[in-house]
Amino acid sequence: MFTTGSKLFLGATVTSLIGAVVFGVFTDGDIAWTATIGLIGATLALGLLTGINFFVRDGNVRAFDPGALTESPAAQHANGASMWPLVAAVGGGLVVLGLVTEPVVFKAGIVVLLAAGAEWVVQNWSDRASADREYNDAIRKRMLHPLEFPVLAAVGIAVIVFSFSRIMLFVSKETGPAIFGILGALIVLVGYLFATRASVRKSVVAGVCTIAALGLVSTGVVMAIDGSREIEEYEIIETSPQVCSSNDKTEADRKSSQSIAAKSNVAATLIFQDGRLYAETIGFDGTTDTITLPAGNPSNIVFRNLDPTPVRLTASLGAFETTTLVNGKPTIDKPVTCTALVKQNAQQFMTLVFPRSSRWSLEPYTLFVPGVDGAVVKVVVP
Repeated sequence: MFTTGSKLFLGATVTSLIGAVVFGVFTDGDIAWTATIGLIGATLALGLLTGINFFVRDGNVRAFDPGALTESPAAQHANGASMWPLVAAVGGGLVVLGLVTEPVVFKAGIVVLLAAGAEWVVQNWSDRASADREYNDAIRKRMLHPLEFPVLAAVGIAVIVFSFSRIMLFVSKETGPAIFGILGALIVLVGYLFATRASVRKSVVAGVCTIAALGLVSTGVVMAIDGSREIEEYEIIETSPQVCSSNDKTEADRKSSQSIAAKSNVAATLIFQDGRLYAETIGFDGTTDTITLPAGNPSNIVFRNLDPTPVRLTASLGAFETTTLVNGKPTIDKPVTCTALVKQNAQQFMTLVFPRSSRWSLEPYTLFVPGVDGAVVKVVVP
């Protein structure tokens, strides 16, 4: 006796088989072969479904079967609602999008697909673990909560921090501290209101936190799309010729350190006093205007300013021809480095590395104070 489902699948199988035969006989060319193979594949698939349906007989249960009320598929409760198919669809969309955009999007899609697949499998298994829904839900939580909670917490914190950073980068430097203080005050106020009440429903707490998180994230997304404010680029003291060539105060000199801790292996101490720069070295009695330093190894220099005017110490690391040609002639590279402005009775530390011997340089190695004539100490590098 054929069931309704068996009749449907059997008819579809026969129709597909007849279509494959007719199309294969009356059509020529590569397209005919491709279509015929497709129809034969459909016939085999439908035939398999027909056999399965014959075996289960549409899931029908005999009226006199003693286990029909408890063991038949119709007596089993349906699986609960699941969001993981939707999450898997999002992951598939990210994979496709990542193929034509950025590799990180593709990788994120793979991660989402794997996570959604694992969650979906465990949920379907737990829904069929027993006839007790509460027990099924409990074993699912026992398996997945140790993984879900840390991952979700990390993702949530990362999203909140990223959103807050976009907001702080969007607003001006003057407005940023005010917003930071206001948000902190609001968090403390809401926490105080919750704490002073005898009881607060979980739904209220969840609602307030959800609204706050959505507001923060949406604002962060909008400001990230609009772009951050224009951030000024400040000079880097150590390698900027413009800064090292004068004693003018720059943004890079603000709040610079004016003292150093005890240092070992100091090659020389340079002192600026009364418009004169001189050096003191270990093993040499008195002062000198010429010091000897090794090539290739770091040399530590201490600069101390005893003059009332703030000054900086600049190191000229020679002049060398480069492979870059301008008008057929090689350009000259003149690397320099310097300290920040040093106030009276203050000191700073400098580490120098001379790449080559002095004889290879087109200009001598020197340590000098910009804008002060004669405030020069020569450096000899063997």
